[in-house]
Amino acid sequence: MIDSRTIIAPASASGRGGISVIRMSGPLSNKIAKEMCGELAEPWRFKKCNITSNNGSLIDVGMVVFFKSPYSYTGEDIVEFHCHGNPMIVNLIIESALVLGAVVAEPGEFTKKAFLNDKIDLAQAESVADLINAQSESAIIAANSSLSGNFSKQVNGILDELTEARVFVEANIDFPDEDIDRTHMENLNERLIKLLGVVSGLLTSVQDGVKLREGYSVAIVGPPNAGKSTLLNLLARERVAITSDIEGTTRDLVRVPVNLAGLIIEFIDTAGIREDPENSIEEEGISKSIEVINKSNITLVVQDSTSVKPFNVELGESIVVMNKSDLMKESQPNDKNAFYVSSVSGEGVPELLSELIKKLEVDEGGETVFLSRKRHEECLIKGRDFIDESLEGLRQDLGLELIAENLKESHNVLGEILRPMSSDDLLGEIFSEFCIGK
Repeated sequence: MIDSRTIIAPASASGRGGISVIRMSGPLSNKIAKEMCGELAEPWRFKKCNITSNNGSLIDVGMVVFFKSPYSYTGEDIVEFHCHGNPMIVNLIIESALVLGAVVAEPGEFTKKAFLNDKIDLAQAESVADLINAQSESAIIAANSSLSGNFSKQVNGILDELTEARVFVEANIDFPDEDIDRTHMENLNERLIKLLGVVSGLLTSVQDGVKLREGYSVAIVGPPNAGKSTLLNLLARERVAITSDIEGTTRDLVRVPVNLAGLIIEFIDTAGIREDPENSIEEEGISKSIEVINKSNITLVVQDSTSVKPFNVELGESIVVMNKSDLMKESQPNDKNAFYVSSVSGEGVPELLSELIKKLEVDEGGETVFLSRKRHEECLIKGRDFIDESLEGLRQDLGLELIAENLKESHNVLGEILRPMSSDDLLGEIFSEFCIGK
């Protein structure tokens, strides 16, 4: 794909530091860099240089490196300026390049160029953004696996199998006068059954990858003054929520991401829920609490174990937490279905978190192979269903035309994972999530 734009943007984080990196990609990269730095070294070798403005003024003494097309990240000529980490120096270098014909890159435009120039597929492009935004070691490992092409390799294997199946079916449609060997049809049936299993297995891995990428949401709810905010502070290991003996202290939602078992779990402290709120502000807080309950993966229902209060709220998956266990009297009976904890001492919290991870179906010893997106999951579900319909058509002898159509639809929808056919809107949405310079 030919792109006449030469784009430039900072490739390192904004702010002051030891070094800043500025990336430029496009047909004018080499020419612009020579005007600003003099003759460049051979590709892939750094050269110390004076970086000058378009009027010849010295901007900085730094390093410049040239990556020649097509052996570069974008597949185009790329130049990187390595300068001192001063935002003003970075801006002066970019402004000089703009005068000489470059344009400021859009978010994700470097990676978009790499995709359009067949350097990477769309799943790999998405994993670039996921790698940058990963918040846990597990997410980093899984994103790197996707970026290296492991996920794409499995999808391509499925597409190759579908191609062979389609060729067989289409050939027999084209030659209806030829008798179809029954053995061949049985082989087709067996191949599709095996392929269905492969797609279903990949779908399971992708669904785990979606969970790893998006994380989980856990609502902390209960009646007022049950110690919800104290529990949140304990989980966060810092004082993120105001605590008080006064009922109704929490009015707004307090969200804290916590890394548990390699996953980012967002705990949400909510306003205490009671039937007789004192004012409209508390009433609004209770309304928000109920919204969070409906959207969360699981709910921790926190009660004061020394004074359990009615809590008549419709819940989905939940765990009952009896807080303030250190204040309980020995004569008080225990609820066998609840977890007794002390948000002050931390007693009982490890057991609570183990149960939480179990209910979230997180395999603490398992390895998530890919970091995936809902888009991948939806494509695999549709692709699997079309293969299943093809098998049903074979079982009911509904005709090769219908089987061929289902296989074609499966092929198309699974192909959308790596290289969408009508991609403008989708690409715009995906690359808008990227940072400038990537």
